[in-house]
Amino acid sequence: MIFDKTKAMRSAERFLAQGKIRAAIGEYELVVKHDPKDFGTLNILGDLYIKSSEKPLAIPCYTKVAEHYAELGFAQKAIAVYNKIAKVDPTSLAVSAKLAELYKLKGSVREARSHYVTLAEHYQKAGKKVEALAIWEQIALLDPTNTAVFLNIAGSYLEENQPDGAIEAYTECGNRFTAQKKHEEALDCFAKALDIRADDPRALAGFVATKFSQNQPQEAARSLEILLEKQPFNREIIHLLIDCYLSAGDTAAAERTVVRLVEHEPANYPKFLELASIYLEKNDLASTGRILAMSAEHMLVGGQAKEFNGLVREVLSRDPDHLEALRLLVKYCAWQRDEKGFREALVRLAEIAQTSGCIEDERYALAQLTVLMPQEIGYADRLRQINEENGFEDPFVAESLFDKQFFKEKKGILPIVNGNGSGNGTANGNSEGNTPVEFELVPGAEENASATDQPEAEGGEALDAEVIEADQEEDLRPASEIKLFKEIESIRFYVDSGYLELAEKAINELRGEYAERPEVIELEEYFKNGTAIAATEIDPVIPVITGSFDLGELRSELGLEEADVPSDSDYETHYQTAVAYQEMGLVEQAIHEFQEAVNCIPPNDGTRRFFQCANLLGHCFMQQGMPKLALKWFDRTLETVGLDEEEKQALWYEVGAAYEMDGDIVNAAKYFEYVYAENVDFRDVRNRMKSFMVSH
Repeated sequence: MIFDKTKAMRSAERFLAQGKIRAAIGEYELVVKHDPKDFGTLNILGDLYIKSSEKPLAIPCYTKVAEHYAELGFAQKAIAVYNKIAKVDPTSLAVSAKLAELYKLKGSVREARSHYVTLAEHYQKAGKKVEALAIWEQIALLDPTNTAVFLNIAGSYLEENQPDGAIEAYTECGNRFTAQKKHEEALDCFAKALDIRADDPRALAGFVATKFSQNQPQEAARSLEILLEKQPFNREIIHLLIDCYLSAGDTAAAERTVVRLVEHEPANYPKFLELASIYLEKNDLASTGRILAMSAEHMLVGGQAKEFNGLVREVLSRDPDHLEALRLLVKYCAWQRDEKGFREALVRLAEIAQTSGCIEDERYALAQLTVLMPQEIGYADRLRQINEENGFEDPFVAESLFDKQFFKEKKGILPIVNGNGSGNGTANGNSEGNTPVEFELVPGAEENASATDQPEAEGGEALDAEVIEADQEEDLRPASEIKLFKEIESIRFYVDSGYLELAEKAINELRGEYAERPEVIELEEYFKNGTAIAATEIDPVIPVITGSFDLGELRSELGLEEADVPSDSDYETHYQTAVAYQEMGLVEQAIHEFQEAVNCIPPNDGTRRFFQCANLLGHCFMQQGMPKLALKWFDRTLETVGLDEEEKQALWYEVGAAYEMDGDIVNAAKYFEYVYAENVDFRDVRNRMKSFMVSH
């Protein structure tokens, strides 16, 4: 027999009107038995248990309702229900703990403190000193003016042999003393924390911040230097030491330390950017160029090409003849495959190198220009002149090898200017141009780069096996490689999930962009065979770099191996999957994924993610004909901080539509009136209001 919820609810209301509370309870119990997520009825049932002197039965009802509100982020509603439980059972520690957390979340310090004190006193009486200390620490955190209490807390943690708690308490105390400009007291607290653990990053950071407040970065640096001698590879200490040197104005020491840090852990290269910016602020262009040369490959491979280009061009805007900056501009344009920019940078480099007497720079630029612009015979003549004057045997190549390797789509990355000829991006040459810097030349641009090492075919033409092999390979730049890897993973997901039509469309788009790459061909086989090769992993191909520069080795140094390929967060994965399901009309699956996504983030995390996800959940439930569930999500969406007027109007409209679908014409009219009062031209609200007026 099918349970008739509507009938049961009406019977319960009738019994209540007649004063038959026990009979009403029976009906409500049937309702929640068949619909345990009807929290409104659970709340009513709890109230009726209280009235009928069945208080113990009320607590489970109230608890479910309170937990539901807390999960949804409705702190005030959850507090109201937990207070009902507290009246029934004033000694409940669980309720006190929940109320303390909710009041703290809400910002009600006095109420939160009251419940925390109840918990702390209970733990003390029970002899649970560590638990009591943790609660007292929470109480102290609620009061930013209560600083000295942390000294007592730290001492108690030490008595209980809890060093982590003691360090945290001393550090918090020190930070508060620093904020109050009580620097000596602060340093004393940090010293006590560091006595417990000399390399604790929180205490060290607090110690350095206090020394900065006293304008004593040199003293902080000396302390850190002593500590670094004992722990030469401690990243936190090195970072703090760099900050101390920079604050003290000792850029030379900062530079040495940054180089040391990056040599040990190349992923820390962003410190170079900070250092280059400081040199630029001081108008020390030579040092700026030196730092950029050392970090060029790190920044380009690490996805900071834009910042790198900005710094290089800023140097050139101040000194258009800056030789190191011109070398770096050539490198940047080659990396970006900017033909025009590459050509213009080479022309400028050749001019300035000739003026500065830097033969190797000029020779490199001319060799490239003879390949790029063979019609400009002046470059070839000048290159020949340099070769004759300096004894170089270097006839230029008539074939445009630049076009062959630089402009064919998906070919290996070409001429990367190198700071020291090793491909590791550390330039040790004089940044002002007095010491020539070696460059990687386009293969074939100089006869002596190939003639001595390569066999000759009939007709005397040198064959470069590596060049031929590079032409046969279709290598990608790192950004494109990562994009391809992620696209392949997405398509595999479609195949594994059975969305073959969607997968086929995506594969066709991938083929249009990446042509006959082996990964695409393998993916097509995977699609044809279903899940027969599901265990086969597609590894991202490491680009083959011509010359001595090994991008694969550099990616390994930077920690950009396969395991570190950036992946979407859990939220993004669920959210994008939900959107795909919704577009395919698979609404129930979309709801599941949206619910998984929304559980990954707090309601107000400073982004619009919760707003977007909750709003789409509401729309999905509307599509399913479930207006009550849609209303819950639209209500939560309305609680988003910082909604503009248009967003509010759109949400009011959706809420009105949900109430209308639910048959609640009064509330539907109310929300449509909200919209109408703000914007009479919003969607079809004008016509809706007219229909309400006619029908009522």
